[in-house]
Amino acid sequence: MKKVILAAAIVFAGATSANAESYNRITLSYDRQNFSANSDYTGTYWGWNHPLNGFGINYFHGFGVAENMFVEVGANMNFGFGSQILYSPVQYAGEWFRQKLQSHNINLTVPINYVYRINVSDKIKIAPYAGINVKANILGEYRFTYDASIDKDHFKAPGIVYEPWVNVYSSSEDDMGDRVNTWNRFQMGWQVGVGLELDKFYLGIQYGTDFIPAYKHTFEYEGYSVQPKVNSQALKVSLGYTF
Repeated sequence: MKKVILAAAIVFAGATSANAESYNRITLSYDRQNFSANSDYTGTYWGWNHPLNGFGINYFHGFGVAENMFVEVGANMNFGFGSQILYSPVQYAGEWFRQKLQSHNINLTVPINYVYRINVSDKIKIAPYAGINVKANILGEYRFTYDASIDKDHFKAPGIVYEPWVNVYSSSEDDMGDRVNTWNRFQMGWQVGVGLELDKFYLGIQYGTDFIPAYKHTFEYEGYSVQPKVNSQALKVSLGYTF
């Protein structure tokens, strides 16, 4: 009985010590998101990439599970904005034409990371990590703009012409038109990164991608099939404070 009590006391003491090293962290990040579509999605012989620049507001709580080892759970609100020229100005007989794709995206990501802390000194620590995440896509819209000198009888009226915003998560006729065309509201993915802790201050970099893509569907056409797919990737560079 004494041995059992002693063993329980040791386990409790270890758990208490690990829990005593739990922490909270708040960071702001520069986010570089990218959506990559395969050739079946674009309908061409090549794929397509659409980058978005933005920022994230991020919170993490770390639970000590062993010496220098932590499980980290967080919530990240990410905002992305994209603007990409698809067709550069083309000169022909004194006329020109340009097409631009604009987009914005808001998502809430819940990451779970396994962290290993390397103590360089009392106030300097390096913390590599890897984990998975669940993402809820709150808003995703795009539109095309046209800027041309060609008159409306040939293409568009002179000046910038703005098409309506299209919600990629809506199947309405004004948006994607059908449920098979709508993108996924919920995704899952993985991420790897490393953080540098300078006393209470934090600098981190992270890269991740999805294994449940932003969009995927299989269409059958007279004996053959196509599988359009769009994947998402994200790079984060974070500055924060640990308490």
